[in-house]
Amino acid sequence: MTKRIAGYGLIAACMLPIFAMAQEVTLSGKTSSTITATVVPRDNFDVTDEKGGWFDSGLEMKQLGGWDAPYEVEARLRVLSTSGMFQVRLDTPLEIRNQADTQRMFQRPSVTLAPDGGQPKSIVTGQGTTFSNPVPPVAGEDSVGYYTLAVAAYPPAGDFKATAGTYSGVLSLTFEPTIKTR
Repeated sequence: MTKRIAGYGLIAACMLPIFAMAQEVTLSGKTSSTITATVVPRDNFDVTDEKGGWFDSGLEMKQLGGWDAPYEVEARLRVLSTSGMFQVRLDTPLEIRNQADTQRMFQRPSVTLAPDGGQPKSIVTGQGTTFSNPVPPVAGEDSVGYYTLAVAAYPPAGDFKATAGTYSGVLSLTFEPTIKTR
């Protein structure tokens, strides 16, 4: 008998939620909300050649002057930046070496970057050089600036026969956006 009463109690307890859920509930007060969201665009920073690509086949230096003139090359860069400010540095010193005799290398390499219509600034190892893009034509848009990257180096010491050959090097630059300080 005790087991039977406990069993009926258990059945009744299980049915209570059914009875409780069947009740009608009236809500009062605020029953809806309006949520407003703002999407803030991400900061953009992109460095390409002037056409939006890159120099996949490298850059070829040429000696346009006499024997004592440096070999030179220029490349036009396009910098897109949300903040409009960035800095550039050489990651490692530029070394242009003879592929057959790595002891022979170009002397006094220099790397500069100049904004359109502006003066070139030296780019050196481990020290950032700051640049500012022109103000965008429409407030709130990204700024775009065009720059001339120039690389120059003097040929190795010695006569033409001793220094002839194919030379190559890696120009490793870091471009990073900076923020404006008040």
